[in-house]
Parts: sequence; structure tokens; C-alpha cells
Amino acid sequence: MKLVQSGTQNYQVLIVDRDSMSGDLLAMALRRVCDCDAMILDCADLLRELAIRKIDIVVISSDLNSIPGTGFDLAYKVNSIHPEVFVVMLLNCATSESVITAFRSGARAVFSRQHSMSEFADCIDRVKRGFIWAGREETNSLLEAFKNIPAPSVTPTGDAPTLSAREQQVVQYAAKGKTNRAIANELALSEHTVKNYLFRAFEKLGVSNRVELLFYLTIRGHSFAPADSNDPVADLSLEA
Repeated sequence: MKLVQSGTQNYQVLIVDRDSMSGDLLAMALRRVCDCDAMILDCADLLRELAIRKIDIVVISSDLNSIPGTGFDLAYKVNSIHPEVFVVMLLNCATSESVITAFRSGARAVFSRQHSMSEFADCIDRVKRGFIWAGREETNSLLEAFKNIPAPSVTPTGDAPTLSAREQQVVQYAAKGKTNRAIANELALSEHTVKNYLFRAFEKLGVSNRVELLFYLTIRGHSFAPADSNDPVADLSLEA
């Protein structure tokens, strides 16, 4: 059942929250700050609504109908049936497990309820512009989890983008946290050549940096092993 709707704006946002009051507050914040049409919806009506009208972003609470984690299942269904719709997950508590589960469910962003309404509007705006979004605590939680997740097998399967053998090697080292210099030393290449391989792999995979690479691999079910204790730690947000 539709509860709140505003006039037609530049893009459409649906909010499926744990209760109508909190959902209404989020919708009002978006209508006030963003150039969007925000409305709240019951979870039972979401897929039907997506089937009959164009929606840009869906905001889903991780807990629906007072049942923890049910929002992740709904996010997965939305992503499977409507991959063109960006999903933002609302988390009551942003643990490493919940953040990773959200991205693996197909979320484009995770937002903790502890953050402000202005940050929520910023999250929606960035997602609309094609970015992957997470707050500082959520990002730290996610990156901390990556230290303990197993090394990816990046051999392409099915319709996955095809990486050359050397690109696969470079991506695997990058995903384990090695710097360009360390990768160059491991593979007897120049740092410039390593950077070129990374940029080519990024282009094929549709990512723009190492953080997005880790998201890409994790969301698609690859597992990671921590880098060796002597491996240098990369600055994931800055180095290509």
C-alpha cells in the first residue's frame, strides 16, 4: 500500500522501512533536500510496484515485519529481477557481517540509522550518480573484514568479463592488499606496467579503484585469504 508520494521529480525513490513513521521521516528528508520523488511502500507491494513503473532507487530496511535480516532477502530479489534498480540497505547496527551481507544481497550502498538525515540525502545522491556508498564506520568495518576473508579465484566463468592471465595475477595480488610496487616485485614487472594492467582490469570489470574491486569480487561470491603478514598494506582508496 502506498503511504506517501510527492510530485514528479527528476528521479524516483521507494522506501521499504521497518515502520511507516521512520519511513515517512526518510521520505520527507529526501523530498526536502534531493530532487526526487520519494514514497514509502509496504514490503509486500515492492516487486509489484517495480514491475509497473520506472524506479531509480529502492531503500530497504534490513529488518522487516520485526524479523531481523528479512530485508536482505528482499534486496536480493530486487537485484535479481530488476538489476537496473539501485538498492540502498538501511542497517540498525553496521557490523562487518551485516555490511558484507548487504553488498552480497545486491546493495549499492549501506546506511546506518545512527547517521544524520543530511548524510542519508548525500548517500542517495551519490548512489543516483553511480557511486558505491558506505559511511566511515561501515567502510572500516568492511575493510577490516576483508583482512580475514580468503584470496580470490578470479578465473572468469560463464559470462564474466575475460581477463588476461597477467591481469588475473595482478588483480589477485591487488585484492590481497599488495601495493603496485609489491606486485611489480612479485611478477618482475615495472610499477607502470602493473598500473596499466590494473586499469585495464578495472575497465573490463566496471570498477574504478581497489575498494570497488573488492566490492565487485565479494558481491559475486569470491572468497579471500589475508595477505601474508610481511606484505605491505595498500591504501585502497588512493592507489590505482
